[in-house]
Amino acid sequence: MAAESPSTGSGSAHPKEGTFECKVYYEDTDCMSVVYHANYLKFLERARTEYVDERLSSIAGYHEGGYFFMVHKIEIAFHAPARLGDVLVVRTWIESSTKFRIVVRQIIIKKGQPRDYLVTATVTLVTVSPDGKLMEVPREFHEL
Repeated sequence: MAAESPSTGSGSAHPKEGTFECKVYYEDTDCMSVVYHANYLKFLERARTEYVDERLSSIAGYHEGGYFFMVHKIEIAFHAPARLGDVLVVRTWIESSTKFRIVVRQIIIKKGQPRDYLVTATVTLVTVSPDGKLMEVPREFHEL
């Protein structure tokens, strides 16, 4: 599958996209030296954290302010495997937001091979208070 941003329809990156690089270590793989499917969730989570940290405030800062982000839904497709030693690039951007939800799009590619997706994901997040009650998404997320 061609690595183009679904929202732009071209080979160029989404204008508000962040990138995060990570290397595949032995602990990330199964007995065939390919990334175990559940470990892609860790790569995606790290990239979302860095995305927010670089653009707004730290996730820890949001926690101190009483905002906690929970995954409401994940849609993920596995197109090709990553292997031991690969360097991955996770592309992340906010596709949309509502009063109570943030929809994040993420694509994982192998560094140096931007034309092929390894994984595509749509992650829907909600914001909750320390006692678990649904809260409105902080306003600055709507600007991303």
